[in-house]
Amino acid sequence: MNTEPQAIAPTLTPSVIYDDARQGVRWLTEVLGFTMASMYEAPGGGVAFAELVWRTGIVFVSGRPGPNNPWAKVGISSIALVAEDAGVVQQHYERALAAGADMVRKLHIARTPAFPDGSHQLDVRDPEGNLWTIGTFQPRFIPRKP
Repeated sequence: MNTEPQAIAPTLTPSVIYDDARQGVRWLTEVLGFTMASMYEAPGGGVAFAELVWRTGIVFVSGRPGPNNPWAKVGISSIALVAEDAGVVQQHYERALAAGADMVRKLHIARTPAFPDGSHQLDVRDPEGNLWTIGTFQPRFIPRKP
């Protein structure tokens, strides 16, 4: 029996561009609890590219390139992170509060037509204005056959 961890290959990976990518990486790992998978330095010591892991997902993080690069015009992002349960959301809420994070909406139960049973969640902004939601709503779908 193979006991080696199996690689996960997400098919959708958001990318967040920061003016200060080192600060962005630090905030995401220390405040939201992401795990660093890789980070590549840019000339001059900036962050060219980093991969940060949240459960089975990855977010790409990089520094904002010069004005002639199409990635220079990437704006503020809004990304939802799925937590295992309400207790984990509570832990992340307490961690973000302790770090002095900009809480857009404190811990609450969100109910929408998409999740009428509610999602135990919080909404927080990172230092460059990106909105991060951590909640228990787990989207699901049935893949279409080709």
